[in-house]
Parts: sequence; C-alpha cells; structure tokens
Amino acid sequence: MSDVLKAKLRKIGSSVGILIPQERLAALDVAVGDEVEIALLKHRNEKDIEKMFGIAKRTKPFVRDKTSREFSC
Repeated sequence: MSDVLKAKLRKIGSSVGILIPQERLAALDVAVGDEVEIALLKHRNEKDIEKMFGIAKRTKPFVRDKTSREFSC
C-alpha cells in the first residue's frame, strides 16, 4: 500500500526531517524503526503547472470517434 502526504521539511538538530501523523503510520501498518521508501517531489505552484501545459491551450477537446474499445484483427 502507498500513500501520498504533503509535508513541510523541518529542522531536527543538525538534520532535516518530515513529521508523519500517527494515523497515516497506522494506516500503512508501519511504526518507529521500520524501514520505508520515500519519494520526494518538489511542490510546484500553479504558474509552473500552467507553463507546462501551455501547448494545449486553445485546442479543441478530444472526441472519441468510436464508442467501443474492442479491436478487430
């Protein structure tokens, strides 16, 4: 099971850490001392996202030409 959590990096002594709410730990069945894998994704603001999708601006919406997804050979 995986979970996405938005968190702020915090200074803990001379290191940096992320606080994870107890409810999230329980939902993932992990506890203090367990090894977990963490993927860090930098938060992007709305302006950055608009720039990434700027190519698709003012295009016509996609319309499926067939309603069936079956393929014939």
